[in-house]
Amino acid sequence: MKKRKTFVLTVIAAGAIMLIISWFAGRIISKKYYFSHNNTYNEEGMLIDSVNHPYYSKRQWGYFYKIPRTIRYYSDITGTERKAMVFLPAGYSENKSYPVLYLLHGYGGRHSTWRNKNAHIIIQNLIYFEDVPEMIVVCPDCVVSRNEEDRDAGFYETIRYFDLTEREIIDNLMPYVEEHFNVLTGRENTAIAGNSMGGRNSLAIGFKNQDKFGYIGAFSSVSPLPDERFSGGVPALLDELKLDSSQFEFLMLSVGKSDNVCGDVTYALHEYMTGRGINHVFYDVDGEHENKVWQNSLYNFCKNIFNQE
Repeated sequence: MKKRKTFVLTVIAAGAIMLIISWFAGRIISKKYYFSHNNTYNEEGMLIDSVNHPYYSKRQWGYFYKIPRTIRYYSDITGTERKAMVFLPAGYSENKSYPVLYLLHGYGGRHSTWRNKNAHIIIQNLIYFEDVPEMIVVCPDCVVSRNEEDRDAGFYETIRYFDLTEREIIDNLMPYVEEHFNVLTGRENTAIAGNSMGGRNSLAIGFKNQDKFGYIGAFSSVSPLPDERFSGGVPALLDELKLDSSQFEFLMLSVGKSDNVCGDVTYALHEYMTGRGINHVFYDVDGEHENKVWQNSLYNFCKNIFNQE
Protein backbone atom coordinates (compact mmCIF):
# COMPACT_ATOMS: atom_id res chain seq x y z
CA MET A 1 0.00 0.00 0.00
CA LYS A 2 2.85 2.35 0.93
CA LYS A 3 4.67 1.62 -2.35
CA ARG A 4 1.50 2.27 -4.34
CA LYS A 5 0.97 5.61 -2.58
CA THR A 6 4.60 6.56 -3.26
CA PHE A 7 4.18 5.63 -6.93
CA VAL A 8 1.02 7.76 -7.28
CA LEU A 9 2.72 10.74 -5.65
CA THR A 10 5.71 10.33 -7.96
CA VAL A 11 3.46 10.30 -11.03
CA ILE A 12 1.63 13.43 -9.83
CA ALA A 13 4.90 15.22 -9.13
CA ALA A 14 6.30 14.25 -12.54
CA GLY A 15 3.13 15.48 -14.22
CA ALA A 16 3.31 18.79 -12.39
CA ILE A 17 6.95 19.23 -13.41
CA MET A 18 6.10 18.51 -17.05
CA LEU A 19 3.28 21.07 -16.95
CA ILE A 20 5.63 23.71 -15.55
CA ILE A 21 8.28 22.93 -18.17
CA SER A 22 5.64 23.02 -20.91
CA TRP A 23 4.33 26.38 -19.65
CA PHE A 24 7.80 27.97 -19.65
CA ALA A 25 8.63 26.44 -23.03
CA GLY A 26 5.41 27.81 -24.47
CA ARG A 27 6.26 31.31 -23.29
CA ILE A 28 9.79 31.09 -24.73
CA ILE A 29 8.52 29.78 -28.08
CA SER A 30 5.82 32.46 -28.28
CA LYS A 31 8.35 35.21 -27.58
CA LYS A 32 10.83 33.82 -30.12
CA TYR A 33 8.11 33.44 -32.77
CA TYR A 34 6.88 36.96 -32.10
CA PHE A 35 10.21 38.73 -32.28
CA SER A 36 11.32 36.84 -35.40
CA HIS A 37 8.18 37.76 -37.35
CA ASN A 38 8.73 39.93 -40.42
CA ASN A 39 6.58 43.00 -39.72
CA THR A 40 5.95 45.82 -42.19
CA TYR A 41 5.43 49.36 -40.88
CA ASN A 42 4.78 52.66 -42.62
CA GLU A 43 6.84 55.80 -42.00
CA GLU A 44 4.65 56.76 -39.05
CA GLY A 45 5.17 53.43 -37.33
CA MET A 46 1.76 51.96 -38.15
CA LEU A 47 1.75 48.21 -38.69
CA ILE A 48 0.62 47.64 -42.28
CA ASP A 49 1.33 43.97 -42.94
CA SER A 50 -0.67 42.14 -40.29
CA VAL A 51 -1.31 38.91 -42.19
CA ASN A 52 -0.88 35.77 -40.09
CA HIS A 53 0.59 37.53 -37.08
CA PRO A 54 1.14 34.79 -34.50
CA TYR A 55 0.38 37.16 -31.62
CA TYR A 56 -2.18 39.31 -33.36
CA SER A 57 -5.56 37.93 -32.40
CA LYS A 58 -4.70 34.47 -31.09
CA ARG A 59 -4.00 33.27 -27.58
CA GLN A 60 -0.36 32.35 -27.05
CA TRP A 61 0.66 29.18 -25.27
CA GLY A 62 1.83 29.78 -21.72
CA TYR A 63 0.02 33.12 -21.33
CA PHE A 64 -3.12 33.93 -19.36
CA TYR A 65 -6.12 35.79 -20.82
CA LYS A 66 -9.00 36.99 -18.67
CA ILE A 67 -12.51 36.14 -19.83
CA PRO A 68 -14.41 39.33 -20.78
CA ARG A 69 -16.97 40.34 -18.17
CA THR A 70 -20.54 41.46 -18.84
CA ILE A 71 -21.68 44.24 -16.52
CA ARG A 72 -25.17 45.63 -15.95
CA TYR A 73 -25.77 49.24 -15.05
CA TYR A 74 -28.82 51.50 -14.82
CA SER A 75 -29.56 53.87 -17.70
CA ASP A 76 -31.68 56.94 -17.02
CA ILE A 77 -32.26 57.20 -20.78
CA THR A 78 -34.04 53.87 -21.17
CA GLY A 79 -35.12 53.49 -17.54
CA THR A 80 -33.72 49.95 -17.58
CA GLU A 81 -30.58 48.02 -16.77
CA ARG A 82 -28.29 47.83 -19.77
CA LYS A 83 -25.30 45.64 -20.63
CA ALA A 84 -21.72 46.54 -21.40
CA MET A 85 -18.64 44.34 -21.72
CA VAL A 86 -15.41 44.95 -19.83
CA PHE A 87 -11.96 43.59 -20.69
CA LEU A 88 -9.65 43.57 -17.68
CA PRO A 89 -5.89 43.06 -18.06
CA ALA A 90 -4.60 39.64 -17.04
CA GLY A 91 -2.77 41.17 -14.11
CA TYR A 92 -5.67 43.30 -12.87
CA SER A 93 -5.17 44.23 -9.22
CA GLU A 94 -7.37 46.02 -6.71
CA ASN A 95 -4.23 47.85 -5.60
CA LYS A 96 -3.58 49.53 -8.95
CA SER A 97 -5.50 52.00 -11.12
CA TYR A 98 -5.72 51.75 -14.91
CA PRO A 99 -6.45 53.99 -17.90
CA VAL A 100 -9.69 53.29 -19.77
CA LEU A 101 -10.55 52.80 -23.44
CA TYR A 102 -14.23 53.04 -24.44
CA LEU A 103 -14.52 50.87 -27.56
CA LEU A 104 -17.63 51.35 -29.73
CA HIS A 105 -19.14 48.91 -32.22
CA GLY A 106 -20.62 49.68 -35.64
CA TYR A 107 -24.10 49.37 -37.10
CA GLY A 108 -25.60 45.96 -36.40
CA GLY A 109 -23.35 45.39 -33.40
CA ARG A 110 -23.81 45.19 -29.66
CA HIS A 111 -21.72 45.21 -26.48
CA SER A 112 -20.15 41.82 -27.27
CA THR A 113 -19.15 42.59 -30.87
CA TRP A 114 -15.54 43.63 -30.18
CA ARG A 115 -15.06 40.50 -28.07
CA ASN A 116 -16.13 38.50 -31.11
CA LYS A 117 -13.34 40.27 -33.05
CA ASN A 118 -10.88 39.04 -30.38
CA ALA A 119 -10.17 42.60 -29.27
CA HIS A 120 -9.39 41.43 -25.74
CA ILE A 121 -6.76 39.03 -27.07
CA ILE A 122 -5.19 41.65 -29.36
CA ILE A 123 -4.87 44.09 -26.47
CA GLN A 124 -3.57 41.51 -24.01
CA ASN A 125 -0.95 40.39 -26.54
CA LEU A 126 0.12 44.01 -26.92
CA ILE A 127 0.56 44.17 -23.15
CA TYR A 128 2.59 40.96 -23.15
CA PHE A 129 4.72 41.50 -26.25
CA GLU A 130 4.83 45.25 -26.92
CA ASP A 131 4.97 46.60 -23.36
CA VAL A 132 1.74 48.51 -23.94
CA PRO A 133 0.37 49.86 -20.63
CA GLU A 134 -2.27 47.72 -18.97
CA MET A 135 -5.71 49.19 -19.57
CA ILE A 136 -9.38 48.55 -18.92
CA VAL A 137 -11.54 48.37 -22.05
CA VAL A 138 -15.28 49.08 -21.88
CA CYS A 139 -17.56 48.12 -24.78
CA PRO A 140 -21.00 49.74 -24.56
CA ASP A 141 -24.15 48.75 -26.41
CA CYS A 142 -24.59 51.76 -28.68
CA VAL A 143 -28.20 51.02 -29.62
CA VAL A 144 -29.56 52.95 -26.66
CA SER A 145 -33.12 51.64 -26.54
CA ARG A 146 -35.15 49.63 -24.07
CA ASN A 147 -36.60 47.48 -26.86
CA GLU A 148 -34.49 44.77 -28.51
CA GLU A 149 -36.57 44.97 -31.69
CA ASP A 150 -35.36 48.53 -32.27
CA ARG A 151 -32.12 47.01 -33.58
CA ASP A 152 -34.08 45.95 -36.65
CA ALA A 153 -36.03 49.17 -37.08
CA GLY A 154 -34.15 50.14 -40.24
CA PHE A 155 -30.90 52.04 -40.73
CA TYR A 156 -32.06 55.63 -40.27
CA GLU A 157 -34.41 54.77 -37.42
CA THR A 158 -31.69 52.87 -35.59
CA ILE A 159 -29.31 55.83 -35.96
CA ARG A 160 -31.59 57.75 -33.56
CA TYR A 161 -30.60 55.29 -30.86
CA PHE A 162 -26.92 55.42 -31.84
CA ASP A 163 -27.05 59.18 -31.39
CA LEU A 164 -27.86 58.74 -27.69
CA THR A 165 -24.49 57.07 -27.14
CA GLU A 166 -22.75 60.25 -25.96
CA ARG A 167 -25.21 60.89 -23.16
CA GLU A 168 -25.31 57.19 -22.26
CA ILE A 169 -21.53 56.98 -21.86
CA ILE A 170 -20.99 60.32 -20.12
CA ASP A 171 -23.98 60.25 -17.76
CA ASN A 172 -24.47 56.55 -17.05
CA LEU A 173 -21.65 54.23 -18.07
CA MET A 174 -18.59 56.27 -17.09
CA PRO A 175 -19.83 56.90 -13.52
CA TYR A 176 -20.55 53.18 -13.11
CA VAL A 177 -17.12 52.16 -14.39
CA GLU A 178 -15.36 54.70 -12.19
CA GLU A 179 -17.26 53.45 -9.14
CA HIS A 180 -16.82 49.72 -9.70
CA PHE A 181 -13.31 49.45 -11.18
CA ASN A 182 -9.93 50.93 -10.34
CA VAL A 183 -9.60 53.51 -13.08
CA LEU A 184 -7.45 56.55 -13.68
CA THR A 185 -9.49 59.60 -14.67
CA GLY A 186 -8.78 62.70 -16.74
CA ARG A 187 -8.30 63.09 -20.49
CA GLU A 188 -4.72 61.79 -20.33
CA ASN A 189 -6.08 58.47 -19.06
CA THR A 190 -9.25 58.13 -21.14
CA ALA A 191 -9.59 57.07 -24.79
CA ILE A 192 -12.49 56.43 -27.14
CA ALA A 193 -12.46 54.52 -30.43
CA GLY A 194 -14.74 52.59 -32.73
CA ASN A 195 -15.38 51.28 -36.21
CA SER A 196 -17.84 52.57 -38.82
CA MET A 197 -20.78 54.12 -36.91
CA GLY A 198 -18.70 53.63 -33.78
CA GLY A 199 -15.95 55.70 -35.39
CA ARG A 200 -18.47 58.45 -36.14
CA ASN A 201 -19.63 58.49 -32.53
CA SER A 202 -16.06 58.36 -31.22
CA LEU A 203 -15.15 61.48 -33.21
CA ALA A 204 -18.29 63.30 -32.08
CA ILE A 205 -18.00 62.32 -28.43
CA GLY A 206 -14.27 62.98 -28.33
CA PHE A 207 -14.47 66.43 -29.93
CA LYS A 208 -17.49 67.45 -27.84
CA ASN A 209 -15.85 66.29 -24.61
CA GLN A 210 -12.21 67.23 -25.02
CA ASP A 211 -11.88 67.71 -21.28
CA LYS A 212 -12.65 64.00 -20.80
CA PHE A 213 -11.00 62.23 -23.76
CA GLY A 214 -7.39 62.68 -24.80
CA TYR A 215 -7.30 59.95 -27.46
CA ILE A 216 -9.62 59.20 -30.39
CA GLY A 217 -9.58 56.34 -32.90
CA ALA A 218 -11.92 56.31 -35.90
CA PHE A 219 -11.68 53.12 -37.97
CA SER A 220 -13.43 53.16 -41.39
CA SER A 221 -15.60 55.89 -39.93
CA VAL A 222 -18.93 57.26 -40.97
CA SER A 223 -18.75 61.04 -40.70
CA PRO A 224 -20.22 63.11 -37.86
CA LEU A 225 -20.22 66.24 -40.06
CA PRO A 226 -23.00 67.78 -42.19
CA ASP A 227 -20.82 68.35 -45.28
CA GLU A 228 -22.26 66.39 -48.20
CA ARG A 229 -18.77 65.11 -49.05
CA PHE A 230 -18.87 63.15 -45.82
CA SER A 231 -22.38 62.49 -44.65
CA GLY A 232 -23.92 60.09 -47.15
CA GLY A 233 -27.29 61.15 -45.75
CA VAL A 234 -26.38 60.26 -42.16
CA PRO A 235 -27.45 62.98 -39.69
CA ALA A 236 -24.65 65.21 -38.43
CA LEU A 237 -23.56 65.17 -34.80
CA LEU A 238 -21.28 68.21 -35.07
CA ASP A 239 -21.19 71.34 -37.22
CA GLU A 240 -17.40 71.14 -37.39
CA LEU A 241 -14.37 69.49 -35.85
CA LYS A 242 -12.69 72.14 -33.74
CA LEU A 243 -10.06 72.01 -31.03
CA ASP A 244 -10.96 73.68 -27.74
CA SER A 245 -7.39 74.58 -26.85
CA SER A 246 -4.70 71.91 -27.06
CA GLN A 247 -4.28 69.04 -29.51
CA PHE A 248 -5.38 65.53 -28.64
CA GLU A 249 -2.74 63.26 -27.15
CA PHE A 250 -3.34 60.92 -30.10
CA LEU A 251 -5.94 61.00 -32.88
CA MET A 252 -5.97 58.26 -35.51
CA LEU A 253 -7.91 57.71 -38.74
CA SER A 254 -7.66 54.40 -40.58
CA VAL A 255 -9.46 52.73 -43.47
CA GLY A 256 -9.30 49.79 -45.85
CA LYS A 257 -8.11 50.73 -49.33
CA SER A 258 -11.02 48.85 -50.92
CA ASP A 259 -13.75 50.06 -48.52
CA ASN A 260 -16.76 50.78 -50.73
CA VAL A 261 -19.14 51.44 -47.81
CA CYS A 262 -17.75 54.68 -46.41
CA GLY A 263 -14.08 54.56 -47.36
CA ASP A 264 -14.11 57.98 -49.04
CA VAL A 265 -15.13 59.54 -45.72
CA THR A 266 -11.82 58.76 -44.03
CA TYR A 267 -9.77 60.27 -46.86
CA ALA A 268 -11.97 63.38 -46.76
CA LEU A 269 -11.67 63.63 -42.98
CA HIS A 270 -7.89 63.36 -43.28
CA GLU A 271 -7.88 66.26 -45.75
CA TYR A 272 -10.29 68.24 -43.56
CA MET A 273 -8.20 67.80 -40.40
CA THR A 274 -4.97 68.57 -42.21
CA GLY A 275 -6.43 71.82 -43.52
CA ARG A 276 -7.50 72.84 -40.03
CA GLY A 277 -4.24 72.03 -38.32
CA ILE A 278 -5.66 69.16 -36.28
CA ASN A 279 -2.79 66.80 -35.51
CA HIS A 280 -3.63 63.23 -36.39
CA VAL A 281 -2.26 60.01 -37.83
CA PHE A 282 -3.87 58.67 -41.00
CA TYR A 283 -3.13 55.43 -42.81
CA ASP A 284 -4.85 52.95 -45.09
CA VAL A 285 -4.32 49.23 -45.32
CA ASP A 286 -5.32 46.46 -47.72
CA GLY A 287 -8.91 45.45 -47.07
CA GLU A 288 -12.55 46.42 -47.31
CA HIS A 289 -15.13 47.43 -44.67
CA GLU A 290 -14.21 44.38 -42.61
CA ASN A 291 -12.87 42.94 -39.41
CA LYS A 292 -9.24 42.51 -40.42
CA VAL A 293 -9.00 46.27 -41.04
CA TRP A 294 -10.55 47.04 -37.64
CA GLN A 295 -8.38 44.52 -35.81
CA ASN A 296 -5.32 46.11 -37.41
CA SER A 297 -6.63 49.56 -36.47
CA LEU A 298 -7.20 48.57 -32.86
CA TYR A 299 -3.70 47.12 -32.69
CA ASN A 300 -2.10 50.34 -33.97
CA PHE A 301 -4.31 52.60 -31.87
CA CYS A 302 -3.58 50.80 -28.60
CA LYS A 303 0.15 50.89 -29.31
CA ASN A 304 0.02 54.69 -29.25
CA ILE A 305 -2.21 55.64 -26.33
CA PHE A 306 -1.73 56.45 -22.66
CA ASN A 307 1.51 58.40 -22.79
CA GLN A 308 3.72 55.74 -24.31
CA GLU A 309 7.23 56.86 -25.24
